[in-house]
Amino acid sequence: MINLIIAATQRCGSTMILEDLRNAKVFGLPEEYFIPWYNSEKIINVKRELEHINRKSRGANNFSSVKIMADQLKCIDRKLSGSKLTPSGQNGSQFMPCVAELFRKSYWVYVKRDDVLRQAISRHMSIETKINHATQNNTDSHFAGNLLKGYTASYNESARYDFQKIKRHCGNIVMENIIWANFFKVNKICPLTLTYEQLCSDNSFAYLNRIAGFIGVDFKVDSISFPRRQMVKLSNRKNDNWYFKFLADINGK
Repeated sequence: MINLIIAATQRCGSTMILEDLRNAKVFGLPEEYFIPWYNSEKIINVKRELEHINRKSRGANNFSSVKIMADQLKCIDRKLSGSKLTPSGQNGSQFMPCVAELFRKSYWVYVKRDDVLRQAISRHMSIETKINHATQNNTDSHFAGNLLKGYTASYNESARYDFQKIKRHCGNIVMENIIWANFFKVNKICPLTLTYEQLCSDNSFAYLNRIAGFIGVDFKVDSISFPRRQMVKLSNRKNDNWYFKFLADINGK
Protein backbone atom coordinates (compact mmCIF):
# COMPACT_ATOMS: atom_id res chain seq x y z
CA MET A 1 0.00 0.00 0.00
CA ILE A 2 1.13 3.54 -0.76
CA ASN A 3 0.78 5.57 2.43
CA LEU A 4 0.70 9.10 1.03
CA ILE A 5 -0.45 10.54 -2.31
CA ILE A 6 0.55 14.05 -3.36
CA ALA A 7 -2.21 15.22 -5.73
CA ALA A 8 -0.99 17.97 -8.04
CA THR A 9 -1.13 19.77 -11.38
CA GLN A 10 1.83 20.59 -13.60
CA ARG A 11 3.86 23.62 -12.39
CA CYS A 12 1.99 24.04 -9.10
CA GLY A 13 5.15 23.84 -6.98
CA SER A 14 4.73 20.22 -5.95
CA THR A 15 8.34 19.22 -6.66
CA MET A 16 9.47 21.70 -4.02
CA ILE A 17 7.27 19.85 -1.54
CA LEU A 18 8.66 16.49 -2.63
CA GLU A 19 12.18 17.70 -1.87
CA ASP A 20 11.11 18.77 1.63
CA LEU A 21 9.33 15.46 2.23
CA ARG A 22 12.44 13.56 1.16
CA ASN A 23 14.68 15.72 3.35
CA ALA A 24 12.47 14.96 6.37
CA LYS A 25 13.32 11.25 5.93
CA VAL A 26 10.03 10.03 7.41
CA PHE A 27 7.63 10.56 4.50
CA GLY A 28 9.12 8.10 2.03
CA LEU A 29 10.70 8.90 -1.33
CA PRO A 30 7.94 10.67 -3.28
CA GLU A 31 8.36 11.13 -7.00
CA GLU A 32 6.20 11.18 -10.12
CA TYR A 33 6.42 7.43 -10.60
CA PHE A 34 3.39 7.19 -12.88
CA ILE A 35 4.91 9.15 -15.79
CA PRO A 36 5.41 5.95 -17.87
CA TRP A 37 1.68 5.28 -17.56
CA TYR A 38 0.95 8.10 -20.03
CA ASN A 39 2.09 5.60 -22.66
CA SER A 40 -0.09 2.60 -21.91
CA GLU A 41 1.89 0.32 -24.23
CA LYS A 42 4.84 0.55 -21.83
CA ILE A 43 2.79 -0.83 -18.95
CA ILE A 44 2.31 -4.53 -19.67
CA ASN A 45 2.25 -6.11 -16.21
CA VAL A 46 0.31 -3.69 -13.99
CA LYS A 47 0.81 -5.70 -10.80
CA ARG A 48 4.57 -5.80 -11.31
CA GLU A 49 4.69 -2.06 -12.06
CA LEU A 50 2.75 -1.25 -8.89
CA GLU A 51 5.06 -3.44 -6.82
CA HIS A 52 8.03 -1.62 -8.36
CA ILE A 53 6.55 1.78 -7.45
CA ASN A 54 5.81 0.51 -3.97
CA ARG A 55 9.45 -0.48 -3.46
CA LYS A 56 10.98 2.68 -4.95
CA SER A 57 8.72 5.02 -2.99
CA ARG A 58 9.53 3.57 0.45
CA GLY A 59 11.93 5.17 2.87
CA ALA A 60 14.00 3.61 5.65
CA ASN A 61 10.97 3.62 7.98
CA ASN A 62 8.90 1.70 5.37
CA PHE A 63 6.64 4.71 4.69
CA SER A 64 5.82 5.22 1.01
CA SER A 65 4.62 8.22 -0.98
CA VAL A 66 4.03 9.15 -4.61
CA LYS A 67 2.90 12.14 -6.64
CA ILE A 68 0.01 11.92 -9.10
CA MET A 69 -0.89 14.63 -11.61
CA ALA A 70 -4.52 15.29 -12.52
CA ASP A 71 -3.87 14.41 -16.16
CA GLN A 72 -2.47 11.02 -15.09
CA LEU A 73 -5.65 9.89 -13.35
CA LYS A 74 -7.42 8.67 -16.48
CA CYS A 75 -4.32 6.78 -17.69
CA ILE A 76 -3.88 5.07 -14.33
CA ASP A 77 -7.57 4.24 -13.97
CA ARG A 78 -7.72 2.76 -17.48
CA LYS A 79 -4.75 0.47 -16.86
CA LEU A 80 -6.08 -0.62 -13.48
CA SER A 81 -9.47 -1.36 -14.99
CA GLY A 82 -7.93 -3.51 -17.69
CA SER A 83 -5.84 -5.41 -15.16
CA LYS A 84 -8.80 -6.41 -12.95
CA LEU A 85 -6.62 -5.71 -9.89
CA THR A 86 -9.16 -3.24 -8.53
CA PRO A 87 -12.76 -4.18 -9.35
CA SER A 88 -14.39 -0.98 -10.61
CA GLY A 89 -17.58 -0.27 -8.76
CA GLN A 90 -16.43 -2.06 -5.61
CA ASN A 91 -16.42 1.22 -3.72
CA GLY A 92 -19.47 2.58 -5.55
CA SER A 93 -17.51 5.34 -7.25
CA GLN A 94 -18.39 6.56 -10.72
CA PHE A 95 -15.30 8.76 -11.17
CA MET A 96 -11.88 7.12 -11.46
CA PRO A 97 -13.18 4.17 -9.40
CA CYS A 98 -10.08 2.01 -9.80
CA VAL A 99 -7.72 4.75 -8.60
CA ALA A 100 -10.01 5.42 -5.65
CA GLU A 101 -10.09 1.73 -4.77
CA LEU A 102 -6.33 1.21 -5.13
CA PHE A 103 -5.57 4.10 -2.78
CA ARG A 104 -8.61 3.82 -0.49
CA LYS A 105 -6.38 3.46 2.60
CA SER A 106 -3.93 6.18 1.59
CA TYR A 107 -3.69 9.75 2.85
CA TRP A 108 -4.04 12.53 0.29
CA VAL A 109 -2.31 15.93 0.22
CA TYR A 110 -3.64 18.24 -2.49
CA VAL A 111 -1.22 20.89 -3.75
CA LYS A 112 -2.60 23.80 -5.74
CA ARG A 113 -1.57 27.26 -6.83
CA ASP A 114 -3.83 30.27 -6.25
CA ASP A 115 -2.40 32.31 -9.14
CA VAL A 116 -3.53 30.35 -12.20
CA LEU A 117 -2.03 32.85 -14.64
CA ARG A 118 1.45 32.59 -13.15
CA GLN A 119 1.14 28.80 -13.20
CA ALA A 120 0.10 28.95 -16.86
CA ILE A 121 3.07 31.18 -17.69
CA SER A 122 5.34 28.72 -15.89
CA ARG A 123 3.93 25.91 -18.05
CA HIS A 124 4.51 27.82 -21.26
CA MET A 125 8.01 28.82 -20.13
CA SER A 126 8.93 25.21 -19.36
CA ILE A 127 7.81 24.13 -22.83
CA GLU A 128 9.76 26.94 -24.47
CA THR A 129 12.95 26.24 -22.51
CA LYS A 130 12.55 22.48 -21.95
CA ILE A 131 13.59 23.19 -18.35
CA ASN A 132 11.29 22.29 -15.46
CA HIS A 133 13.58 22.70 -12.45
CA ALA A 134 16.93 24.16 -11.47
CA THR A 135 19.52 23.83 -8.72
CA GLN A 136 21.70 26.59 -7.35
CA ASN A 137 25.00 24.90 -8.20
CA ASN A 138 26.04 22.80 -11.18
CA THR A 139 27.44 20.18 -8.79
CA ASP A 140 24.11 19.60 -7.03
CA SER A 141 22.36 16.27 -7.50
CA HIS A 142 18.57 16.13 -7.62
CA PHE A 143 15.78 13.68 -8.40
CA ALA A 144 13.76 16.10 -10.58
CA GLY A 145 13.60 15.71 -14.34
CA ASN A 146 14.42 18.27 -17.07
CA LEU A 147 16.85 19.80 -14.62
CA LEU A 148 19.11 22.81 -15.09
CA LYS A 149 22.13 22.40 -12.83
CA GLY A 150 23.44 25.80 -11.85
CA TYR A 151 20.70 28.38 -12.34
CA THR A 152 21.35 31.44 -14.49
CA ALA A 153 18.80 34.19 -15.13
CA SER A 154 19.55 34.07 -18.85
CA TYR A 155 18.29 30.50 -19.20
CA ASN A 156 14.98 31.67 -20.71
CA GLU A 157 16.11 34.64 -22.78
CA SER A 158 15.08 32.95 -26.06
CA ALA A 159 11.61 31.93 -24.78
CA ARG A 160 8.76 33.33 -26.88
CA TYR A 161 5.57 34.86 -25.47
CA ASP A 162 2.29 33.49 -26.88
CA PHE A 163 -1.03 34.84 -25.60
CA GLN A 164 -3.17 32.02 -27.00
CA LYS A 165 -0.98 29.25 -25.61
CA ILE A 166 -0.88 30.81 -22.14
CA LYS A 167 -4.65 31.28 -22.29
CA ARG A 168 -5.03 27.60 -23.17
CA HIS A 169 -2.82 26.63 -20.23
CA CYS A 170 -5.08 28.69 -17.94
CA GLY A 171 -8.09 26.70 -19.11
CA ASN A 172 -6.28 23.39 -18.67
CA ILE A 173 -5.24 24.25 -15.11
CA VAL A 174 -8.81 25.17 -14.16
CA MET A 175 -10.06 21.91 -15.67
CA GLU A 176 -7.42 19.84 -13.86
CA ASN A 177 -8.33 21.38 -10.52
CA ILE A 178 -11.99 20.62 -11.25
CA ILE A 179 -10.97 17.01 -11.90
CA TRP A 180 -9.26 16.79 -8.52
CA ALA A 181 -12.17 18.48 -6.74
CA ASN A 182 -14.64 16.05 -8.30
CA PHE A 183 -12.41 13.04 -7.59
CA PHE A 184 -12.24 13.96 -3.92
CA LYS A 185 -15.96 14.75 -3.65
CA VAL A 186 -17.26 11.65 -5.44
CA ASN A 187 -14.90 9.31 -3.60
CA LYS A 188 -15.45 10.97 -0.21
CA ILE A 189 -11.77 11.83 0.21
CA CYS A 190 -10.84 14.71 2.52
CA PRO A 191 -7.32 15.77 1.54
CA LEU A 192 -5.04 18.15 3.34
CA THR A 193 -4.88 21.13 0.96
CA LEU A 194 -1.69 23.18 0.62
CA THR A 195 -1.16 26.22 -1.60
CA TYR A 196 2.10 27.11 -3.30
CA GLU A 197 1.90 30.75 -2.26
CA GLN A 198 1.62 29.84 1.43
CA LEU A 199 4.49 27.38 1.23
CA CYS A 200 6.80 29.91 -0.40
CA SER A 201 6.44 32.15 2.64
CA ASP A 202 6.94 29.28 5.10
CA ASN A 203 10.68 29.59 5.74
CA SER A 204 10.42 27.44 8.86
CA PHE A 205 9.01 24.40 6.97
CA ALA A 206 6.23 24.28 9.58
CA TYR A 207 3.82 22.91 6.99
CA LEU A 208 5.63 19.56 7.34
CA ASN A 209 4.29 19.38 10.90
CA ARG A 210 0.77 19.75 9.47
CA ILE A 211 1.38 16.85 7.10
CA ALA A 212 2.84 14.72 9.91
CA GLY A 213 -0.16 15.41 12.12
CA PHE A 214 -2.58 14.72 9.28
CA ILE A 215 -1.14 11.28 8.50
CA GLY A 216 -0.09 10.31 12.04
CA VAL A 217 3.69 10.29 11.57
CA ASP A 218 5.90 11.15 14.54
CA PHE A 219 7.82 14.16 13.25
CA LYS A 220 8.52 17.74 14.29
CA VAL A 221 10.61 19.95 12.07
CA ASP A 222 13.65 21.77 13.44
CA SER A 223 13.69 24.85 11.24
CA ILE A 224 17.31 25.62 12.14
CA SER A 225 18.85 22.27 11.22
CA PHE A 226 16.39 21.19 8.52
CA PRO A 227 18.18 20.84 5.14
CA ARG A 228 17.82 23.76 2.74
CA ARG A 229 16.43 23.01 -0.68
CA GLN A 230 18.81 22.48 -3.57
CA MET A 231 16.04 23.57 -5.92
CA VAL A 232 15.82 27.27 -6.71
CA LYS A 233 13.01 29.34 -8.17
CA LEU A 234 13.00 29.48 -11.98
CA SER A 235 10.64 32.43 -12.33
CA ASN A 236 12.40 35.70 -13.11
CA ARG A 237 11.78 39.12 -14.65
CA LYS A 238 10.68 37.57 -17.94
CA ASN A 239 7.86 35.74 -16.17
CA ASP A 240 6.79 39.04 -14.61
CA ASN A 241 6.87 40.79 -17.98
CA TRP A 242 4.72 38.09 -19.54
CA TYR A 243 2.29 38.30 -16.63
CA PHE A 244 1.61 42.00 -17.12
CA LYS A 245 1.66 41.71 -20.91
CA PHE A 246 -1.00 39.00 -20.76
CA LEU A 247 -3.20 41.16 -18.53
CA ALA A 248 -2.79 44.06 -20.95
CA ASP A 249 -3.50 41.83 -23.95
CA ILE A 250 -6.78 40.57 -22.49
CA ASN A 251 -8.45 43.80 -23.56
CA GLY A 252 -7.27 43.51 -27.13
CA LYS A 253 -7.83 39.81 -27.83
